Amino acid sequence: MSLSKFFVLSVLHHKPMHGYQVVQAVEKTTNGCCSPSEGTVYPVLNEFEAGGYMTSHTEVVNGRQRKVYALTDKGRDAFRVATEAWMNVTQHILATRDAVTPDTDQQKPSGNDCCA
Repeated sequence: MSLSKFFVLSVLHHKPMHGYQVVQAVEKTTNGCCSPSEGTVYPVLNEFEAGGYMTSHTEVVNGRQRKVYALTDKGRDAFRVATEAWMNVTQHILATRDAVTPDTDQQKPSGNDCCA
């Protein structure tokens, strides 16, 4: 599972949201590291809904109709499994980083989209 999909599950794990709220919450949760566009998030929401990981309903938010998404039990289970998998990967990344001697001549990679 990509990090962007993981973060969509993560923010919806906390509460139901409409699509634009998901975009904003992912950006806030990741301190701007992951800034998915609406064009990225809506296909993920549709994919998760089609797979039974979430449901949606329409409600009026600030005078506009919005499709609000909420995780199903299957979606909550997928989030738990994804969290365990990403924690395992993170441990390996940290171990690799700690095993490497820092090279002061190397520059950090540019860009801020860590969830691509």
